[in-house]
Amino acid sequence: MRFLLVNNHCISDPTAGVTQSLRTIMEWLADAGHACHILTTARFESSVTFTIEDHLARQGVDVSRLASPHGLSKRSGKKRHVAERPVVHYTVEDVPVTLLLTRHNDESRPDRAEATQYLTLLDKLLEDFAPDQLIACNGHPMILEAMARARKRGITTAFAVRGFGYYETQYFEDVDHAFTCSQFLTDLYRDRVGLVSTPIEPPIAWSSVLAPSESRAFVTFVNPSPHKGLLLFARLADMLGSRRPDIPILVVQSGHSGGSLNAIPGVDFSRYPQIMAAPPVPTPADYFALTRILVVPSVWEEPFGRVAAEAMINAIPPLVSNRGSLPQVVGGDFSEGGGGRVLPIPDWMTFKTTRLPSEQEVEPWYEAVCTLWDDPALYHSVATRAHQIAEERYSEKVSRKKHVDYFTSLKSGGRPIAEHTRIR
Repeated sequence: MRFLLVNNHCISDPTAGVTQSLRTIMEWLADAGHACHILTTARFESSVTFTIEDHLARQGVDVSRLASPHGLSKRSGKKRHVAERPVVHYTVEDVPVTLLLTRHNDESRPDRAEATQYLTLLDKLLEDFAPDQLIACNGHPMILEAMARARKRGITTAFAVRGFGYYETQYFEDVDHAFTCSQFLTDLYRDRVGLVSTPIEPPIAWSSVLAPSESRAFVTFVNPSPHKGLLLFARLADMLGSRRPDIPILVVQSGHSGGSLNAIPGVDFSRYPQIMAAPPVPTPADYFALTRILVVPSVWEEPFGRVAAEAMINAIPPLVSNRGSLPQVVGGDFSEGGGGRVLPIPDWMTFKTTRLPSEQEVEPWYEAVCTLWDDPALYHSVATRAHQIAEERYSEKVSRKKHVDYFTSLKSGGRPIAEHTRIR
């Protein structure tokens, strides 16, 4: 079969989890003997410290030759010269990529000329590459139009739903099949808009996750931001700091979260030398090498919760909140055969919350940390079960087969939302 992926973010962006998972899917399809191609742009999902030229140079592109070609367009019957953007060709793991060198990183600033050029590139690929299936991600109008053009040609369309907000029928008008990253998200869209979708956990590259176990000595919290449970963790860290100074804590910051912990009023973390902060690191393995227990107190509904799955791959017990997909990711609480601990978040807490929870409200988290820390036999049991579930659900062998089997089974003519369905 022949597969074309269309995306509005740079497919080789090293900072974007969603984009990385789509790229891996294409690589797996190519490894299985299918012809694959990717059409993408130069936009990154988040702010970066490097330029697109630097990034492309690392992909082996000769950036000195990126001169803008010129073309003609018509407006009101008159011809005028319009500078087209450069088009770059390179490969990711032997999968050919066509990249439109868009001007800026802000996709909320529409550029009709760039959209027209992107769709012209699409038309050429639909004609020359002749895909059997078009895989799309992102609700950008340009991507929706790409699906419409593919479907008119009888090409099967598959749409990745990786987050929230696709609550209008327009997103699925030209979709044959929808796939999500979790059963939680599939259930949410079924209940919200009547969407029929297939949940497939996203690929996880074990090579970037697996870490040595000799130096694992910390209770670790990754990405101290409000939606990830910063305030609950702050209370937990304060309780551990004052009651259990023997338990070291590591806070792994993201590019946007530096200093967040010290900015919380009412808590002085400088009193606790055992609480340490680490800057962003290149791969998850860098902090998992230091982690004995992972806490994931997310207050928003995680569509997937990759960091918890990555901990299980390392046989590190994850303590996760009872929101979103996190309970499903760890396979439920250990007391019920799962691979971690599923703990409550106070009902009133949201990502907009500005006050700390009480010690009483955080006591279950404190007790879970201390119990695992103090009981080697229990720790070994939870860690073993966590790794077992990771092998069963997140190993490359299992995940690769799921994805290849799914995409090669899809046919055109699907309708994931029935015409009579009313959006609620």
